[in-house]
Amino acid sequence: MIFHKLTLNNVGLFRGKQSVHLTANGKGPIILIGGMNGAGKTTLLDSVRLCLYGRRALGPRVSQNEYNDYLSAMIHRDANSVMPLSHASVSLEFEYAHGRETKQYKVERSWRQDTPNPRSTNENLTISENNWLDTEFDAEHWQDRVEELIPISVSQFFFFDGEDIQKLADDSSHDLYLAESIKALLGLNLVERLQSDLRIYANRLVKRDSPEPLQAEINTVETEITTLTSSLAEMQEHTESLHTQIAKLEAQIARQESRIAAEGGSYAEKRESLKLRQEQLHADIEAFESDIRDLCGALFPFALVPELLKQLGERLVKEIELDEWETRDQALKAQNTGVLEALASEEFWAGASLSVPQIETVRAKIEPLLRIQLECPETLRGFKKIRDRSPSEYARLLEWIDASLNEVPQEFRELNDALRATQAELQEVEQALQKAPAEDILKPLVEKLSALNQKLGQLRKQYQDTQQSIQTLSYQLEVAERKLDKLRYTRQLGEAHIQRQKRVENVQSVLSSYTAQLTQAKIVTLGNAIVEGFNQFSHKPDRIKRVELTPETFAVTLYDAHNRPLLKEELSAGEKQIYTTALLWALAKTSRKALPMILDTPLGRLDSSHRQLLVERYFPYASHQVVLLSTDTEIKGSLHSLLEPYVSHTFHLAYQQAEGLTRIKEGYFE
Repeated sequence: MIFHKLTLNNVGLFRGKQSVHLTANGKGPIILIGGMNGAGKTTLLDSVRLCLYGRRALGPRVSQNEYNDYLSAMIHRDANSVMPLSHASVSLEFEYAHGRETKQYKVERSWRQDTPNPRSTNENLTISENNWLDTEFDAEHWQDRVEELIPISVSQFFFFDGEDIQKLADDSSHDLYLAESIKALLGLNLVERLQSDLRIYANRLVKRDSPEPLQAEINTVETEITTLTSSLAEMQEHTESLHTQIAKLEAQIARQESRIAAEGGSYAEKRESLKLRQEQLHADIEAFESDIRDLCGALFPFALVPELLKQLGERLVKEIELDEWETRDQALKAQNTGVLEALASEEFWAGASLSVPQIETVRAKIEPLLRIQLECPETLRGFKKIRDRSPSEYARLLEWIDASLNEVPQEFRELNDALRATQAELQEVEQALQKAPAEDILKPLVEKLSALNQKLGQLRKQYQDTQQSIQTLSYQLEVAERKLDKLRYTRQLGEAHIQRQKRVENVQSVLSSYTAQLTQAKIVTLGNAIVEGFNQFSHKPDRIKRVELTPETFAVTLYDAHNRPLLKEELSAGEKQIYTTALLWALAKTSRKALPMILDTPLGRLDSSHRQLLVERYFPYASHQVVLLSTDTEIKGSLHSLLEPYVSHTFHLAYQQAEGLTRIKEGYFE
């Protein structure tokens, strides 16, 4: 597809009929259109969407009154005119190749405001094919035709602005958006429509061959299914609305919490607990200091002279040994005296067949032995006690020495460490108390936060109730569908009828298998394209190694250079926008649809490095025809020089302040 000319008549800031020729001259694929903020760049992009899709360009749930208000607002307002303009139009001329045949199209959408009723707008759509007015398709059915040429679900990957990229980058629920986009991209919505048609066909088979009583029951169940399906759709739509409201409210709460944190809110919330902790710490410090004083008044001073204590302990042990030896010596002396006296008596030797010399010899050998037992040990020779003590005194003194050498120092260290830690914590608590702001500063902020949280709680309760209703409706719908399937199966009459039903089931099975395989193949291709695009557009080419998409939900998971999951929140603001640009580029590339690209202010929020990469590696190769809408701060200087070899021709949206309108002129910013 190639866009040739876009013509606006009294649209937005463009008064009268003005045209932009978009056919590339062969030099390059890019048509560069410059304009200051507010000069009408976005109006050009919106006009293309409006011309092709009408009310659907504004979204799937826009009412006719809202659309009429939008058309009315799009009419140029001439401040110098006595009579306000009441009509406007936009036309797009393009060619589209299908197979080997190329056709020229011109689509013109015009509207006129009803003077008596400002909210009533009359719209007209004309379509020409090869310069012949196409009367086969009126405004009501044009959407079906344009869906064949440029599906609206795919167009969002080719016609977008920088704000769209930013919203998609900041939206944590973009996986749902991506899932719906991929379905349309792969044509899965057509498969779902075909499966729906097959179900209708199966219902007709049942109706045709069913007798009246069963047919009436089938009609009742079908009516029930229709009602449940409608209620379920409404409930799901309500859920989406609640989800959007909750997301917005959560963002408000996050901003309010940031404000409170900036004012020292975290300290203020802990003020009372900090005061209580301060008092407790003071009490603990007094207790530790009292324990240390008690310790110092007891054995601790002795712990300061451990060597002297060890020497004293050794002396006390020797005194104990000396006492023990003296006691034993006294006992042995008495015993040995008795032995010697016995040996000297004749009665002791009576009856022994020994002569007197032999007896003297025995006595001479025994007496030295008894004297040796009474000798003082070498370690105690010359040692004298300072004073006599009882065993209990010795035991108590040794116990004090042991405690002074071991337990007392350890206890002192523990008390000292605890005291220092408590004093440090007290210092931190007192610093925190100094940071706590006055109550009159935080009170209005906290009250607003409380109101927001209360509203959030109400919305979440509604969301939970809605989810419960969806589950109930889904279960009722499932029961009704099973009942209908049972009725259909029960009343299938004739072999031919059964065969037709089986063929329908086989086709549905094949479609399900085809959908699964096609989805798996495409998401792999899409994931690789996202990685290729990100690494091509980013100055960190190793930031993302691979991308995985879940076939059931199309949820995107990023993996870094170390093959670890990378949360989207870990990307910088610039990386998020590069990721989203790569995502849109990958979707457009994977769609294999040769459509022009229209990009409005695509560089607004990027740094210079990423801007240069997009100018060098993206814009010249994004499509065979690329329309860039840029401000004077985006593409200028060196970026303009890099892009110039690929630029076919340029335009400038010149806003006339005095006249309050914009004129389209050839050439870029002067």
